[in-house]
Parts: sequence; C-alpha cells; structure tokens
Amino acid sequence: MQLSRQRAGRGARARRTSVARLLLNLAAMVVSALVVTLHPDAETRAATLAQLAADPRLELGPCHRDRLPVVSETDSTAAGAQLVDELQAIAGVARVDVVSIDFEVP
Repeated sequence: MQLSRQRAGRGARARRTSVARLLLNLAAMVVSALVVTLHPDAETRAATLAQLAADPRLELGPCHRDRLPVVSETDSTAAGAQLVDELQAIAGVARVDVVSIDFEVP
C-alpha cells in the first residue's frame, strides 16, 4: 500500500512539474494556429500580405475573403504572445484570433 502511494505521488509531482515548465516558458517550440482578419481595402491588404509573407515565423494559408489562416512557430509562449501583439499592431490587420496553441516540451 505504501509503495503504490509513493508511485502515485511521483506521478502527480511529474504532472505538476510539466505544467510548471509550460507556465515558465520552458517549451522548446510553440506552434500556434491563427486567423488574421485583414483590412478590406485591396491595396492595404496586398501590402499587409507582403509584410506577413516576409516574416520567417509565419506560414500563410490561402486567403478567403478577408480572413487569412496562419501557422506560427516561436521559441516560447511569451514569444508567441508577443508575435500576436505584433501582428495586431500592423496597420492592415483588423484582428487576430488564436485558434489553437501546441506546446512541445523538451
């Protein structure tokens, strides 16, 4: 009985440690799926698409009306959050929606 409690305790500690590592931005890579809503003006949209395409952290999908699917890769959750802030600050971006975030823990 004592041994099984010790094993259960170790498992709980390991889970808490994994969560703590994620919260402390120790993830090796963070992959995020985003939807970027672009400005409706064609010239502004073209300039914004060119700016987004030049960013090596982003992979762009096909634009559907004013919505652009984007996959981003960053080194940490903090860098991912900063990237979303940077995208929202671009003049031709009306909105950025975070669809999902995948953490790869080393």
